[in-house]
Amino acid sequence: MSLISSMLTGFRGLRAEIGGAPAPWDDFWYGSVGAGSVSGMRVTPENAKRLGTVVAAVSAKCRAIGTLPCFLYTEVAGQDGKVLAKKHPYYNLLFRRPNSMQTAFEYYEMLQGHLELRGNAYSELLTDSRGVVGEMVPMHPDRVTPELLDNGRLRYRYNDPLTRTTRILLQDEVFHLREWSDYAHVGQSRIAMGVDVMGVALAQQDYVGKYLKNDGSAGVFVTGTNFKDKKDENAYVKAFEESSTGENRHRVRMLPPGVDIKSLGVNPTDMQLLESIKASDAKICSLFNVLPHLIGVDSGKSATYASVEQFNLMHVQQCVLPMAVRWEQCLQRDLIQDDRFYVKFSLAALLRGDNATRMQGYAIAIEHGWLSQDEVRELEDLNPIAGGIGKKYWRPMNWTTLDAPLTAPKNTVQQQVPDPADDESSDDELDESGRSAQRMQLELLALDAASRCVRREINGVLRLADRAMAGGETDTVLPSVHELYSQCWHFACVVLHLAASQQITARQQYDARCQLVLLALADEQDGQQILERTLSDFEVQVPKQLAALAVEGVI
Repeated sequence: MSLISSMLTGFRGLRAEIGGAPAPWDDFWYGSVGAGSVSGMRVTPENAKRLGTVVAAVSAKCRAIGTLPCFLYTEVAGQDGKVLAKKHPYYNLLFRRPNSMQTAFEYYEMLQGHLELRGNAYSELLTDSRGVVGEMVPMHPDRVTPELLDNGRLRYRYNDPLTRTTRILLQDEVFHLREWSDYAHVGQSRIAMGVDVMGVALAQQDYVGKYLKNDGSAGVFVTGTNFKDKKDENAYVKAFEESSTGENRHRVRMLPPGVDIKSLGVNPTDMQLLESIKASDAKICSLFNVLPHLIGVDSGKSATYASVEQFNLMHVQQCVLPMAVRWEQCLQRDLIQDDRFYVKFSLAALLRGDNATRMQGYAIAIEHGWLSQDEVRELEDLNPIAGGIGKKYWRPMNWTTLDAPLTAPKNTVQQQVPDPADDESSDDELDESGRSAQRMQLELLALDAASRCVRREINGVLRLADRAMAGGETDTVLPSVHELYSQCWHFACVVLHLAASQQITARQQYDARCQLVLLALADEQDGQQILERTLSDFEVQVPKQLAALAVEGVI
């Protein structure tokens, strides 16, 4: 019987741990029950998860750190560079499977959630006979108590839910992730630091819930009644409540002669409850360092097509990057402990732009020689080019280092020049004056073609501007501006027969003009005047730029 009782006790403890919320028999109920707030609500990490904004903000940060691949690198001996340390015993531990129960995503997501809600995240480091860490098993922060010893080291008291015993773990046996702290050995919970913000939000949510439970109506009081005794009064109140709530709400009710009903209190609209809830949501986003639009919170100004990319970059730089650095340095301190190796979370996936911008950046990287074609293909999850030719690095022929002697670049255009031995007079060779005349003719032809391209561009912008200013559809027109300039760029490349390097330069010029047009369209006051001046400048300057680009390097 004692064996069955022991198994039942362990099963109950496990159920409480897995469920997230403490069970009735859990030791949690013998501890402190949250912190008081100015609203009168008791705030704990568990009841803070009743707020949708808290769940969304924490989930956004947990998903972000969970999606980042964690790599282990080592420096190449005698060289400048790094390589993946795939043979290191901790590489798979960090990249694929931290323990036998969880994937890397699940592990990082869980510990980041512990950190956000409780200020600390712990994992027990289980070692094998060689002293190598084989698993990192998460420990619930509510069951761990860090203690600072006299020698400056830490030890941890862990109330193990499986064995139902308290175990002592040394600092070398625990991976400890800390939030911002006033003390070196323990982090502070964002819930505890923002207890008043959470308390107000919980009070607002409870008020709305009770208001809706009461069929969305405020309390009333009845005047003009004349009951014989308290029993009749209670019977009337009960009958009135039954006829006013549930399925009987909004039905016609009869009142005795002389009886009047008056509303008690104010409704949520009068007390601007919805606006105060929006303010609480924005404060919670600030508390967790999450941009409101990322989790659907209305902050008064939503992200537009033109600004959403910058907002996403801001999220990566201000929110995700600090989280990644915290993880990297804590893993280096508690797990790696070897300066020859270091941990790095890759943020490349979060910083990838749209397809056109990404391809343009790759083209520039290959042309300038700091990425090879195989490296670009690896970034796009493609296999290397067969034969190893994709490993080569390229650079423009007319470039050289600063310390190299200055020489005239060779003409890259192979022209069929007659052999002087066939005609000693060499009458077919172009002298300098002939070259100048031919270049002038080419420039005139290129200028005419470039003017045609610019007229097409200006007419397209004017059509979009008329549509935006006539119907007030600025937000829907802005994406069309990007599409227009992409088409105009492609048209110019075809008409002017631009080479690959010239196409990249032309694309940069078209993107710059696109941004000027977008700024003019976004200005609600002086947008019309700014756009007219901008297009006037385009009509004068751009044809010359395109013509010069088209004839560059031909003669």
